[in-house]
Amino acid sequence: MHVNDPWEPKSSPEECTGGDMKMESPPSTAVGRRKRRRTKSGKNKEELENQRMTHIKVERNRRKQMNEYLAVIRSLMPSSYVQRGDQASIVGGAINFVKELEQQLQTLEVQKRAINGYSPPLAPQPFGYFFSFPQYSTHHTSEDAGGSATTAKNQLPAMADIEVTMVESQANIKILSKKRHSQLFKMMAGLQCLWLTVVHLNVTTVEEMVLYTVSVKLEDRCQLSTVDEIADAVNCLLCKIEEESLCSN
Repeated sequence: MHVNDPWEPKSSPEECTGGDMKMESPPSTAVGRRKRRRTKSGKNKEELENQRMTHIKVERNRRKQMNEYLAVIRSLMPSSYVQRGDQASIVGGAINFVKELEQQLQTLEVQKRAINGYSPPLAPQPFGYFFSFPQYSTHHTSEDAGGSATTAKNQLPAMADIEVTMVESQANIKILSKKRHSQLFKMMAGLQCLWLTVVHLNVTTVEEMVLYTVSVKLEDRCQLSTVDEIADAVNCLLCKIEEESLCSN
């Protein structure tokens, strides 16, 4: 007969506890910690949402202010300078318009100096100082970085002072040359054949010289994509006009 030894280990937890004691649940501290984490996560989401809404509001105000400024700039320009209402077209038109105003100012200065019998020592011909970085120049030396490299590359002499600048799909062309018969008509027709649509034109004459300022739009079928290519095409066009003028004489 087996007698239970009071000092013998029990064979099961139920026997140790007399079968009445239940397993206790884990401490509540872990649950509280998890709750605190959820609260912190919710707070972070709320802060991120507030930051996002603030950013949206600031960006909306910035765009509104930018559109108002662009509307004012557009209202100050003739409609021929802006063919479309997007920001790039408005800024590009404003650049061309400012250059046009600069040209008119230069014209008035030249006329004033001509009336007073004064000629600027650094300007051997009218509007010569109006060109900053021309691709072609009739008075630059071979060491100059103007249009000499382009002229050498194409083996064509510079028929005029030509400077081309571009903004997006619009280009501003300045041409200073001697007056030629039907020059303007042939030049406009030539630009049209190159798929350069003239959107604005200004012509200023002083003595034997004429300054053309032309704003053109590069159409989809235009094969010219850089200022150098446009300058080359314009110089080639003027060369043909010069040849036709000589043949007719």
